[in-house]
Amino acid sequence: MNFLKIKFLVIAIVMFAASSAFALQSYDVTVDTSSLNGDTGYLYLQYATIDKAVASTATVSGFATDGTLGAQDTVDVVNGSAVSGTLPGSVAFQNTNSINDYNQAITFGNTLSFLVSFTSTPVANTPAVSTLSLGLYGDAFGSTPLLNVTDPSIPGTVAMINLNNDGNTSATSLDATTNVAPVPEPATCALLGVGLFGLCVYGKRRKLV
Repeated sequence: MNFLKIKFLVIAIVMFAASSAFALQSYDVTVDTSSLNGDTGYLYLQYATIDKAVASTATVSGFATDGTLGAQDTVDVVNGSAVSGTLPGSVAFQNTNSINDYNQAITFGNTLSFLVSFTSTPVANTPAVSTLSLGLYGDAFGSTPLLNVTDPSIPGTVAMINLNNDGNTSATSLDATTNVAPVPEPATCALLGVGLFGLCVYGKRRKLV
């Protein structure tokens, strides 16, 4: 086995180990805000957990809108010490606190979108969940819902993405304006690892023939 094949084999092994020990799942979130075009309000992102036994991170990145972002609200934030970053850059939420909030003023355009990526070290057979949610409100306190106004339990919340302690994820759109779509990054990584491993095995067999 020559040096190049050895490199391929090492990369494949690392990818397999990373995909099994370090869960990564991403979701594209897109909200049609055309009904709010020109209105001012707040983006309310929250990462909440009922069990911090499994450390995890939710990162919001790739934020885009044809509206205009205002200032980040730092007064009405709960347990914000576990939140870092500012939109339109990336914002990272650690689940070291039970509730982690991020508020930012916005003048809405026709659409907004972003990517949510989770990282964790999964633990089998542990049902606890950490949830990243997005709400749109007319005020910084989250008392004036702008979308999903009919749900009495979580008015204003348009999307919820769950990360289970076992590494599984799920997502729910709570308003017709919102689309949440998974991005299958772990499968892609594993498939590439399989391909590299296959190249190594094929090359070795050719040499033995």
